[in-house]
Amino acid sequence: MALSVGILCAQEAIPAIEGESLSGRAVSLPAAAAGRSAILIIGFTHASQKQVKEWTARVHDGVPAWSIAVLEDAPRLMRGVITHSIKGSIPQNQHDRFLLVYHGEKALKQAAGFEQPDDAYVLVIDGAGKIRWRFHGAVTDAAIDQARSHLAG
Repeated sequence: MALSVGILCAQEAIPAIEGESLSGRAVSLPAAAAGRSAILIIGFTHASQKQVKEWTARVHDGVPAWSIAVLEDAPRLMRGVITHSIKGSIPQNQHDRFLLVYHGEKALKQAAGFEQPDDAYVLVIDGAGKIRWRFHGAVTDAAIDQARSHLAG
């Protein structure tokens, strides 16, 4: 069994993330975090969706968080179907904080420390958009505790 650990980061900034929420609003991160720390939960493949959902369910309680589906490689003709499927699987109360991103995948993968395509990638950013902590893989109690501790720190 592989063990994933969170990594403390040395003030690397996230790239500008431009997306559309499931509720149809244009969102730019880190600006949308309004100068506050936040958690970003990123999926780069369809297979990562399960881990992204599990992370999302665990961190959305009172924590500023955005889930992000990166769809740059999805065929344009399929994007509508993919969006409809995602919308149907995400609770309505999370639509404002779930982003569909179609550009900047390479820079986002670099910032996330991309290694395993089917993992969820979790970044804790500070109010200036600097990465304070990163993790990839399935949600665990220890990882949740680490992420929350970096939100406060």
